[in-house]
Amino acid sequence: MAIDAAPPGRWAFLYPWCQALRGKLHLEGRMAEHSARWEYHCVAVRLPNTLHEANIKALCRIHEALDLLARVAIVDNAAYRVLLVQQCRVPMHDDDQSLDSEFPPRFRFVFNEKYLEDGALSPAPLCRRYFINASSQRESEAYLEARSALQQLESSLCRREAGFADRIPFSLQFELVALPNDVLETHLRDLSTMLDAVQASQARALATPGAFLPLEMDAIRLDVGNLNTSRSLTRRLTNMLNSRLPFSLFAFSLKQAAAKKRVDMRDNVGCFLRAVLCRVDLTPVAQSGIETLSVGCLGCDKWRFAALCSAISAASVSKNLRLYGVFLSSDTPELRAWKWQWLAYALFSKASLSSIASVFISAAPLTARDVAAIAAVLATNSPPPIALEERPELATSDRDTYAYFPEGTRLNLLDDVEDLDTEEHAPSTVLLDRDSWLQIVSDSDASSSSLDVVLPGYGICRVDQSCASRIERRAASPPHRRFAGLEAFVIALKLPDREHGGAVLPDFLELIGAPLRFLNIIAAGSYSVNFSAISQRCPQLTELFLNGIELIDADSFAQDLERTDSKIVRLGLVNAFSASHHVTQLAEVVGDPTSRLAAQMTELCLTGSRTSWPIDETNVLALLAMLETNRTLTYVNLTVERDLHAQYLEAFQRHDGEAVAAVKAKLAMECKVAFLSVVRGHGVTSTCNALDDRVLTCIFSFAATCATRTIRFVVEE
Repeated sequence: MAIDAAPPGRWAFLYPWCQALRGKLHLEGRMAEHSARWEYHCVAVRLPNTLHEANIKALCRIHEALDLLARVAIVDNAAYRVLLVQQCRVPMHDDDQSLDSEFPPRFRFVFNEKYLEDGALSPAPLCRRYFINASSQRESEAYLEARSALQQLESSLCRREAGFADRIPFSLQFELVALPNDVLETHLRDLSTMLDAVQASQARALATPGAFLPLEMDAIRLDVGNLNTSRSLTRRLTNMLNSRLPFSLFAFSLKQAAAKKRVDMRDNVGCFLRAVLCRVDLTPVAQSGIETLSVGCLGCDKWRFAALCSAISAASVSKNLRLYGVFLSSDTPELRAWKWQWLAYALFSKASLSSIASVFISAAPLTARDVAAIAAVLATNSPPPIALEERPELATSDRDTYAYFPEGTRLNLLDDVEDLDTEEHAPSTVLLDRDSWLQIVSDSDASSSSLDVVLPGYGICRVDQSCASRIERRAASPPHRRFAGLEAFVIALKLPDREHGGAVLPDFLELIGAPLRFLNIIAAGSYSVNFSAISQRCPQLTELFLNGIELIDADSFAQDLERTDSKIVRLGLVNAFSASHHVTQLAEVVGDPTSRLAAQMTELCLTGSRTSWPIDETNVLALLAMLETNRTLTYVNLTVERDLHAQYLEAFQRHDGEAVAAVKAKLAMECKVAFLSVVRGHGVTSTCNALDDRVLTCIFSFAATCATRTIRFVVEE
């Protein structure tokens, strides 16, 4: 609903409160879960960061203003969205998606480098002032008057927005980058104390609600930048991240250390990775942990990368992984293949017990040599050796033997820089922190008294064979897999200069595609693939997005999509076709009510360009015809040139918001029995088993299969 931009509008009593928030808010979005659509997720809030501006009175004003806005969102969500844009003046650019869909009240408080400057109020004391001191203050007279007016308006509207709880979810984002260890440790200590206090304050507010809507912290995002861990910093980070706090994201970078700190650094990094990623205290009470890991690998040396990958292979909590800067333009072909092998071991091999279900890898070159090296690792289920090999693709026997070592076992850390056979370079050692089954990766040699094993968090270590309590084949004593494995894979491919990607993608997908349900390949270079290769190698795939990948079989793409047993319901193609008629063919198949694809596909995104295949007028007309006959597409995103956009925008807008038949999951037998029991009961007529209008409304609403179609018809920039 639209509201007046100035008094005397219905919501004019809130305008002064919106003015108090100007310059402090902006919108943040994300890709919707299990969808190709981009959606606004929350309102980011930046509190004043100086002692003068962040006084209790000013913070109380902000707290009361956000509380009132959240109440408006619950009463009338459309009004809330307009207030954000028109009165709070949340920045909206011309190419931004309009704020025209349901937007539950949710705030993210962002504390970036501005809060770390000299003279600024740092994040911990500012959060304490806002979430504990300001929220516990007595309500102002102006706030009470606004609440009274809002209650009267709510009564006149006679409605509340369904699905919005009477509490305000919020998240915190701390960007503690480029700080010396001692300063970072101080901030982490203060944040830990503050967060415990905020959680306790929230628990009290939820138990005994007051005048304000209770605040509920459901996510924390922490970025510490380059991680040069000392023992005390490692302990501080470990205690914080392994607490019961809801960390949705932890971002850090592994930077190469000075040689003189190398031994201590390896131990600290290993302790940290094992404690945070490879947790064993997963009781029902301790299920909290880092949902998403974001790791910067730029400047990461070999032992750090091996340590990271070994920890990822045994990750026990985190579900999502983002890797940046793994591959450098200066990498030799041998080093690049070695990195791919460690990634393959951690993410794709049968030896991996990782909880990671979704991975993003940036700027990754992929050549035939790399794919052959990956195949060698997956054939042996073993990581690459420490030293780089000229022929990493030459596989040996399967590494399916594990040894059981008790806590306190001493292991030597292997490093290709150190000569383990001389007294000049004594190997670094580590004591095993808990009883563990470790994979043996050295060749069987009866004359050798030592074993090479994978120690998660450290990489490959050497240990005396006599320390092993038991040595067994995996088939006899497998480490039980508790996770389904990788389901979503996003990779941004980038070829080295003067190289051609060729047809490596089919071979790559042959190795890693079987469990994937979501695949997004972004290419900055010459890579090609045919759809049949994808469908055969990724039989479980339900979501496919190709950006800059040339489809070899573009002429038969639509027919192949229809004829195969593909399970794809969401499809996105950017610069994938070589001619415009390919778009028309796809639109005709998706628009045919008798086709399997028309009944199956729910989301379609198409983008062309002048350099590949611009969507022309024939395509636009075919896509409009598709929307007339297709009754299952709930989201369509099309990018066209400016002239076509102006000419056909109104025609596409007519399909935005129309009802379509969205197939929901079938009701479970328990639900069917529950519905039947209401009408059949015990053979006795009573109010307990009578179906009044309200109950019938709830049942039909629950079982309804209608959804609303969203159309995004945008201009190519």
